Amino acid sequence: MKGRELIRKLRRKGAEIVPRRGKGGHVLVRYKGRQTTVPVLGDIDIAAPFVREICKQLGIDQKDL
Repeated sequence: MKGRELIRKLRRKGAEIVPRRGKGGHVLVRYKGRQTTVPVLGDIDIAAPFVREICKQLGIDQKDL
């Protein structure tokens, strides 16, 4: 899954994206009092275990995306 695709799915879920808070190719994502950074590195895929970890940090079930 690409970083931009993950951002779109998180936004549909209700997460707030704070684009100027990350460094380089990263953005800050907030969801119900939790936050994490998500890499947005062009056409590079984010590995499935890393997507699971991002969802876990935000308290979102990956199947809901």
